[in-house]
Amino acid sequence: MRKLTEDNQSGTLRTSKFTLSLDFWIRIALFSVFWMLLTGWQPSSWGVGAVFVIMSSSLSLFLTDKQQQTKNWIINPTKSISFLFYFFEQSLRGGWDIAKLALIPQSKLSAGVITYHTDLVTESQIVTLMQILSLLPGTVSAHRQDCEITIHVLNLNGFDRTEIDDCQLRVSELLGSRAPLLGDRVDS
Repeated sequence: MRKLTEDNQSGTLRTSKFTLSLDFWIRIALFSVFWMLLTGWQPSSWGVGAVFVIMSSSLSLFLTDKQQQTKNWIINPTKSISFLFYFFEQSLRGGWDIAKLALIPQSKLSAGVITYHTDLVTESQIVTLMQILSLLPGTVSAHRQDCEITIHVLNLNGFDRTEIDDCQLRVSELLGSRAPLLGDRVDS
């Protein structure tokens, strides 16, 4: 029989090979609700569902950055809603701008590539920033190397670089930032 000890600082129960943490149980609960939504609340689906919920919870803990595991990973609902409105607005603006370009082919474009240095520190923050940048009107995140993101812009003349800073700030607020954001550090 293994001896269980409680670690008061992290709120986890430890065995010699496995850690049952509060994060794990929260993930179990969230993935269970997600499973029930997917299956229409059918109890008969739990034969397969239990396996997938446990595997998903374990895998999400394993894939989470070590920095993120020490931090409370539940996102503030107010910040989430604010970010969803921003995401929706950027999606609409991006779609509208591309539709205008398709319907009015006489528009003069000056496509180009810019390099942007991000101050975000975790992989999830940077990947989220890159995905949201692709929704900004006329932009696509093309390449990333460390904290440098190469962005393809359809119209350099009409592109506002402060939109990238705003996007970085919103991602930082949503997912948390460990390093201070240094502001406008965009290079052409």
